[in-house]
Amino acid sequence: MKDVTQLAGYIRYSRGVALSRLALVACFVILLTFFTPWRMAALGVLEFALYLLLFVAAELAARHHDPIKAFKRLCWQSDALMFLLVSNACWLAIQIRLYDAPIARVEAALLAICVLLFAALRVHLTPFSYVLGVTPPAGTLIWIAIDWESPLTPQHYTLAMALFVAAVLIVTWRQQATDRTLTETLRDLTRKNAALTQAIDEARAASRAKTDLLAVASHEIRTPLNAVLGFAQALNREPLTPDQAELANGVLEGGEQLTRLLDGMLNLTHVDTGQTRLNPAPIDLRRMIHSVMRVWRSHAQGIGVDFVFHDADPTLSFLVQADEARVEQTLVNLISHAMAACNAGGRVTVRLAGTPRGEALGVLIEVTDTGPSVPPQDRPRLFEAFDQTARGRLLGGSGLGLAISARNMALMEGEIGFDDPVVAQISDPVAGATVWFAFDAPVSAPLITATPLPRDLEQIRILAAEDNAANRRVLALLLKETPVSLTFAEDGAQALDAWRSQPFDLILMDVNMPVLDGRAAVREIRRTEPPGTRMPIWMLTANIFDDDIASYLADGADGVLRKPIDVAALFTLLARVAETVVERPRT
Repeated sequence: MKDVTQLAGYIRYSRGVALSRLALVACFVILLTFFTPWRMAALGVLEFALYLLLFVAAELAARHHDPIKAFKRLCWQSDALMFLLVSNACWLAIQIRLYDAPIARVEAALLAICVLLFAALRVHLTPFSYVLGVTPPAGTLIWIAIDWESPLTPQHYTLAMALFVAAVLIVTWRQQATDRTLTETLRDLTRKNAALTQAIDEARAASRAKTDLLAVASHEIRTPLNAVLGFAQALNREPLTPDQAELANGVLEGGEQLTRLLDGMLNLTHVDTGQTRLNPAPIDLRRMIHSVMRVWRSHAQGIGVDFVFHDADPTLSFLVQADEARVEQTLVNLISHAMAACNAGGRVTVRLAGTPRGEALGVLIEVTDTGPSVPPQDRPRLFEAFDQTARGRLLGGSGLGLAISARNMALMEGEIGFDDPVVAQISDPVAGATVWFAFDAPVSAPLITATPLPRDLEQIRILAAEDNAANRRVLALLLKETPVSLTFAEDGAQALDAWRSQPFDLILMDVNMPVLDGRAAVREIRRTEPPGTRMPIWMLTANIFDDDIASYLADGADGVLRKPIDVAALFTLLARVAETVVERPRT
């Protein structure tokens, strides 16, 4: 449907009118030339010329530099030409009517009817254009229908013609109202579609900004976190008193929890694209709960809340294959929610229970607090983001923690819910609310608690490109007990110079470095290393998004070690490199 209230639509309408009728008028002129006097054929030629002028006017409007002026000019030109067109056609119909009777009367009426129907299409324009177009043919049809020998005598032909004219006018006017409504609706839909497109673009831009922000946050948080964990690991190897060892272990456990929570936060970037996935690994759920509770115990003591653990199945092993980051994040969210609900003198209880199911274990973890309960009408909204339940308003939270926990359980094909204390079967008569989550996980083999040192490390020559002084010190401390030859470079350019000047067995390459970044350094090494050789290069970086890892591998890296440094993964890599070095002769 053409929007004739705009220049483009009016031009298309005028072109269509002119082109569709030029061919009809040309055929009509040929008939007039053969069967009527020349003056009637001349009127036909004039009609053809007027339609041609209408087409030219539309083309000139399309080429005009000012759309507003072009639209106004085309409107009055179209009205003037249409009035001349219908007037000329009606005059031709009158001439045919006078030329020969009675058959000419029918031919003249048919011509006037065609003119009326064509003119009635101008109802899509303005009321003035419509009246200007239909008045001449309507009057002509009535004139043709009147018997002028006895004009006052009622005749059925005249009445029928009057009813026909009235029907055409009524139908076209109602059609005009419908078409205008449809045009306005289409215009509104177009505007809404443009607004929706803009909103989608803005949402995509916001999503990209969120991803970029999280990438920067990941790098900036992981860099100091790597130093914290590295120094704590190095400290833990020193002779310490029992209290000092407990403090060092607390730093390690808290840092490791922070690392997993950071991983969970970064996974939010994949939710909108449906790329979120689980990362199952062997974990000891009982030990994980103790570790989380140790971190939260000082907070519980500070607010005067009794924080206890209830092991429902102390003889049952809870070594399973599960996504530790999501389980721990869910537990932390529930503990945080419970702590916020309790006043001084209250209690928070974490309960662990399990049900063996063949090769899998059904796990149930409950967190019970003595805070206010949740009314039945609020429970369906308890796990919705930004919930406005009475308990949620009292705690002052947004509800995101419980919503994220519910999402985690959905990904793990588990369940999360709320129970009254009696239903929860916790031996605490003053308990106010219990939030639980449950999932099934495959049973895992026993975990290796100690990280074995690789053999023959004295044969490994390592080049580590790292611009952060704290991270260089951390790496040196971690490898202090291993007799490796460790050379540092503070940027990619220094790494290239060192690689060219002396042999190495392994390069650990940071990514974000001054002068020359790690990716460019890797590409340059791959481009210039001798044919038939390949230096093992592993990226040691805090940028660990999937896209980042794919780009490192595409540049030529052999693998990626994340920050904070996973000591077990680092030593596993060193052991693999050591075996390769033993098998090949030194250069």
